[in-house]
Amino acid sequence: MTTSDHSVVTESAREYAGVRTRELSVAGDGPTVVLLHGYCDSADTWRGVLTRLAAAGRRAIAVDLPGFGLADPRRSGPLTPQFDAFADALIAAHGPVVLVGNSLGAATSVHAAARDRAGRVRALVTLDEPLLARHLVARLARRGEYRRFFDIAGALPVPDRLVHRVVRGGVARFVYGPGYRADPDFVATALRSVPNMAAAAARGRDAIRYAREHPAGHGALTISCPVLVVHGAKDRIIPVRASRELHALLPGSEFVVLPTAGHCPQLDEPDNVTRLVLGILARSGDSREHAG
Repeated sequence: MTTSDHSVVTESAREYAGVRTRELSVAGDGPTVVLLHGYCDSADTWRGVLTRLAAAGRRAIAVDLPGFGLADPRRSGPLTPQFDAFADALIAAHGPVVLVGNSLGAATSVHAAARDRAGRVRALVTLDEPLLARHLVARLARRGEYRRFFDIAGALPVPDRLVHRVVRGGVARFVYGPGYRADPDFVATALRSVPNMAAAAARGRDAIRYAREHPAGHGALTISCPVLVVHGAKDRIIPVRASRELHALLPGSEFVVLPTAGHCPQLDEPDNVTRLVLGILARSGDSREHAG
C-alpha cells in the first residue's frame, strides 16, 4: 500500500468477486462513498473528487472495474453479470455505502441499488447514465455485434502513434466538456487503456456487447434509497434525455443538469460533483456514523 507525498489518496491492491483490482481510497467518516468509473476509464477519473471528499472528512474509494485500468481482464461470457458481482462484493465489503457512478458505472450502480434488500446502499448518484440513450449511435450499437468489422479493424496495420493521436483527440472532444482542458495525467491513463489498434477494436467490440445485453435499458426499477440523477449538458456521447428518462423511472429522485459539463462531470467539475454527493449524504440522514 502506498500513499503519495502530494496526495491524501492511498492506492492498494484488492480483490472483489475473484477479480484482483486497484483501489484508490481516502479516510474519513460516514458511509463509504463508492465511486465507479465509466467504460474504457479507470479509478483515476475520480482523483479530484476523492481529494475533495477527504477534505470534507468523508471516507471514499474508487476502483478499477473488471477489464479496465489495472484490474484483471474480464472472463468470457456476458459482461453485465461480471460487473454486477463485482459491485455486490464492493457493497458487502464496504457497506453501508453511497454509490456514485459515471456512465457504465452509473448503470452498474443503478442495478446494484435495485438489488439491495439489506439497506446497505444509503444513496445513489448517477452521472450521465447510458442505457436509456435512444439516439442513432445507441440504436446502431444494439442492432448487431459487428464481429467481422472489429476483427478486420483490430488486424489493420495502424501505427501505435496514430492510435495515440486519435485517443488524445477523442478524450479532449468526447470525454471533457467544451472549454475544459484535458489533464495530461488522465490522458496517460486513456493511452494505457487503448495502446494500439487491437486494443481499440477489443474495446469497441465489448461496448457493443454490453449495449446488446440491455436492449430495453434498465427495465422495471424499484430503488428505496435517495437517488440523484445528474447529467452534463454538453455530453457529446450520451444525450441528457437518457438521464431525464431514468429520473422519470424513479419516483422521488432528483434531477440535475450541469450546464457546462461533458460526459465525465467528475473531470470537468469535481467541486460541483463533490457538493452534490455531500448534499445527498446529508439528505439521506447520514450522521457521520462509522460504518460497521
